[in-house]
Amino acid sequence: MSQKKFSGAKVALLGAPGVGKTAFAVRYITKRYIGDYDSNKEMLYTYKPREELTLEIMDTASLVSSEETEKHYRWGDGFVLMYSITDRQSFLDASAMKDSLLRVKGQDVPIIVVANKADLASVRLVSEEEGSSLAEQLDCPKYEISVADGYQAVSECMQELLIQLKKDFVKSNTSAAMASMDKSKSSKLFNFKKGFKKRISRSHSDTV
Repeated sequence: MSQKKFSGAKVALLGAPGVGKTAFAVRYITKRYIGDYDSNKEMLYTYKPREELTLEIMDTASLVSSEETEKHYRWGDGFVLMYSITDRQSFLDASAMKDSLLRVKGQDVPIIVVANKADLASVRLVSEEEGSSLAEQLDCPKYEISVADGYQAVSECMQELLIQLKKDFVKSNTSAAMASMDKSKSSKLFNFKKGFKKRISRSHSDTV
């Protein structure tokens, strides 16, 4: 049986308005930083971080209905949950998103927590410990970064998410392959028993 290769995934960027979702996506894809965006405009990017891998990255709009947010959860294979360390409400929003995301996707969803705007630590309103606690509830890594300061930190965040996505892909395909093998074995066993019963029936009728 040939092993499927990890060749693509859908990544949704989640967070309140102004946390830096679009800047994060653009920094990752182009390595450039642009600070001003429409926070309520949804964008879908296609990006190949390497030749054999294609990512769809959804920069979700911030002010949408709960039904639309749930569609984002169902669409994504992996998630970047963002808040700004200078905006306490964005952290509270991220915590609420965590609860609804786990309800829809389950506990094992590939995800990272990104605390953005570390360059503005002097006006911090969310402690590092609070961010770490949020990540612990998701059982995932947390990164405190500044998208404005450079590409490297953003790249490291996405590399971690890609590792999780690949593990999830392998796990899902292994489970599917095992289920297929079990079904095949059951089918063969059923056919064997069916054939065996027919042989017994013929043998019985021959002796009557």
